[in-house]
Amino acid sequence: MVDISDYRLAWQVYLGVGLLASVIWCMLLRRLPVPVLRYWLMTAGVVFLFLPARHPDVPDLWVPSAGAAVLSILTEGLESAVPMLVTIGAAQILALLVGILLAYVLSGDSKKKVSAAKPPADRARAEPEIGLD
Repeated sequence: MVDISDYRLAWQVYLGVGLLASVIWCMLLRRLPVPVLRYWLMTAGVVFLFLPARHPDVPDLWVPSAGAAVLSILTEGLESAVPMLVTIGAAQILALLVGILLAYVLSGDSKKKVSAAKPPADRARAEPEIGLD
């Protein structure tokens, strides 16, 4: 049986390293010009790292679903990993919807801020005159 203190320590280490990886991932993606793609890839990466699944042998334990699915495929075959793969697929679809929603909400606010900060274009600017007398 798994010692509960080791189990908690393993999750703490995984969450800490995953948080660092998520921050680096989001920093790499922040310059993408397409907001929907940027926010979708950000949320998809976070969901891929942090989505838990029940351990196939010990139902009381939770494990990262991506790693558990890969290990289940390698050790027991594809049939044992199907529930985890379905969960990952559903979470990625949800991440796509969240990315679209974030792009819609955040780009709408930024357009309002940019348009409020711009001076009116119909006002004529006076150009300075340079005299060559």
